[in-house]
Amino acid sequence: MMHSEIRIRLAKPTDWQAIIDIFNQGIDDGCNAFTSHISVESQKSWLELHDGKEYAIFVADVNGRIAGWITLSPYRKERKAFGKTGETSYYIDRQYRNKGVGSQLMEFALKKASVYQMNTLMAFLLDINTYSVRLLEKYDFSLWGHFPGIAEVKSGKCGQYVYGINLK
Repeated sequence: MMHSEIRIRLAKPTDWQAIIDIFNQGIDDGCNAFTSHISVESQKSWLELHDGKEYAIFVADVNGRIAGWITLSPYRKERKAFGKTGETSYYIDRQYRNKGVGSQLMEFALKKASVYQMNTLMAFLLDINTYSVRLLEKYDFSLWGHFPGIAEVKSGKCGQYVYGINLK
């Protein structure tokens, strides 16, 4: 895939179904703490929160198709002490995995974090998700915590990692 084919932009409501479809692929793959499919309707308030004003979902658009997405989300929004700490999540459509989409999304989100006044970004992931671990470590996220054996997914018991990066 050529670098120029991917356009990263703020998600629009017309992208919501594709975002949820890609998220559901992650559930099917067993690398997600959700154990059953979600819908646009069930996630509507979360999607609306990421409208680009305070928080954002950025999509990788490849010739009009959503190849993946990444978020800049609040971390414990109700607790003001965490006001400059954000959480990031990202999912890549199976068809576009291992083609640089995740890297381009992560680079974009890291550059945009300051626009959303985020000095720290955290990522929470299952410890069996080796692809995410590699992506986070590639962009200098550090392992900040591990909760062993706290999740049960279709492949069995696994833990949760917390990765983080201080941007300032």
